[in-house]
Amino acid sequence: MKTDKIQDVIARDAWESTGPGGKTVFHEIVVGRPYAISDDPNRDWVCPVSIQNFTSGVTLAHGVGPVDALMNAMVLVKKLFDKIHNEAKPTT
Repeated sequence: MKTDKIQDVIARDAWESTGPGGKTVFHEIVVGRPYAISDDPNRDWVCPVSIQNFTSGVTLAHGVGPVDALMNAMVLVKKLFDKIHNEAKPTT
């Protein structure tokens, strides 16, 4: 299952960090509403997340329920935060 656009956005933010050579790198973070991908709504959910200059397009974070999928999407956001450490500054 692949997607290139997040349809139902539940959170959007913009951070910036300092990249190689001191250049400013912008990261638009977009998180979509988790949705079931199987007939059993208690299993097989995904939460779409896109992080500019960090993920390659939209990544589907899988989980065994909506909260699990959302938590897994937030793991990606946390990885970005940890990478840029306390240089992350919300711009919105």
